[in-house]
Amino acid sequence: MAGYAKSLIEKWAALYVRLSRDDDNDGDSNSISHQVEILTKYAKEHGIENFKIYKDDGFSGTNFNRPGFQEMMGDIENGLVSMVVVKDMSRFGRNYLEVGMYTEIRFPEMGVRFIAVNDGVDSTVESSNDFNPIRNWA
Repeated sequence: MAGYAKSLIEKWAALYVRLSRDDDNDGDSNSISHQVEILTKYAKEHGIENFKIYKDDGFSGTNFNRPGFQEMMGDIENGLVSMVVVKDMSRFGRNYLEVGMYTEIRFPEMGVRFIAVNDGVDSTVESSNDFNPIRNWA
């Protein structure tokens, strides 16, 4: 019965935003509100009505022990999330090996689509993934 009830729950898209203290030097282009604006606009333009915003404000992207990220991963592991959408790869994380582990292994294993809007990355489009490891070097 639990499996049946779980299948009735509509999955949502996880819109993930992150800003570290170091990003303050970049001005407003990476601000949390600007990222939310970009991602909600993307969702509306692509017919994504059911989404939840996960935020990590003031957290470095060099590790993944961030409260918003951990909450999102808990929801993914509970089968509640269909896709993860970020502004760009650097907002997801700065450790390219760990980023690759999530985007290339864990998310596909869990049936979660990954999109980085400004980098043109979409895990359902095979050619968009070729340069993902290199994007995080900057």
